[in-house]
Amino acid sequence: MATQVVDPSASTWEAASTHRTPGIDIKPLLQRDGEGRSFEFNVVRFGGEDFWSPRHRHNFDQIRIGLEGETQYGPHRKLPARTIGYYPEGTYYGPLSVSGGPSLQAILQFDGAGRGGYVNYVHLDKATAELKELGEFRKGFWHPHDGGKAVDGYQASWERATGREMIYPEPRFDEAVYMHVDAFSWVPVDGSPVRSKHLGSFGERGLSIGMHLVPAGASLTIGAPGRSTVAFVLTGEVRAGGAGVGQHSALFAEDEDAVEVRGAADDSELVVITLPTFD
Repeated sequence: MATQVVDPSASTWEAASTHRTPGIDIKPLLQRDGEGRSFEFNVVRFGGEDFWSPRHRHNFDQIRIGLEGETQYGPHRKLPARTIGYYPEGTYYGPLSVSGGPSLQAILQFDGAGRGGYVNYVHLDKATAELKELGEFRKGFWHPHDGGKAVDGYQASWERATGREMIYPEPRFDEAVYMHVDAFSWVPVDGSPVRSKHLGSFGERGLSIGMHLVPAGASLTIGAPGRSTVAFVLTGEVRAGGAGVGQHSALFAEDEDAVEVRGAADDSELVVITLPTFD
């Protein structure tokens, strides 16, 4: 599969799936569909003070990159700009709220080590529409018209889309992990002008999160044999395949693919995520 490069600057905001709560808009970046291989990467805008989502958990992993504003994830957890959160499968987080205006994040959702079967918005939206004929989504839960027990909104739509009962994996972490990227130091890379930060590795399937600082004219190859790699331009601009890739754009290299990027600004920061391998 060819390497993908996506710049959302020309895209318009669209409403996210309504299985959870109003007040979430997205600009799609990357999406891969397929049993055991699905993931979704979007720039996400959370609305004003009316936005709220209950404390919940998922059967997949999430990585959330704070871009603008601040999102509250419960009484003592916040995701401001330049903080990256890892929300593991099976781990509760939230409730979510914002204050002082909208917040902006880049959110990557994908199968974790438990391989729960991530369902992207294309399939989730169809299932959500069908469930609206049979019940009501309210405050993050689906309430069936027949008076049955309320179900988590995502769980209800996932089960409708897959025809299976959702099994939540045993949580490996009590809480989400928040990484304050500016507290990590840049480390030289093999004599190259590019510098790197390793933010964390999680689980036996090789999920890792890191960053690269790419000066103007310096080059970096993204991708590794047998691995799927997502890169996000946090600041600055790089060039890939002869095209400019600006701030808040994304690149994807799958399996045997690799993409060479070259710095096009004084300094460009890339967040690089190596997705779990199931080989």
